[in-house]
Amino acid sequence: MQPDYSKTESARPAGSCKEQPINKVEVRLYASLRKYHPAPDANEALIIDIDDKANLRDLLNELTIPREEVHIFMINGKREEEDYPLGNGDRIGLFPPIGGG
Repeated sequence: MQPDYSKTESARPAGSCKEQPINKVEVRLYASLRKYHPAPDANEALIIDIDDKANLRDLLNELTIPREEVHIFMINGKREEEDYPLGNGDRIGLFPPIGGG
């Protein structure tokens, strides 16, 4: 009889599968970018699990947001570029270009 490893993650023997290290990040979409939120009427942050080697460009791909629609990336209150590597617990704000007149 084979052991049942399906109950918990820790029950799996070492080396039975390769697990990717994951970072959990909080993402807030502002103004016209809210349409990419799974619930566009919601103002809540998205909590995203993403590969620990991911950067902001990878996050945009994950959320299917075209790069040209994002003008400002704010990470933990500081403006960053799209190649910024994401870390566990990062708080991300994505802003579109501002228009007006």
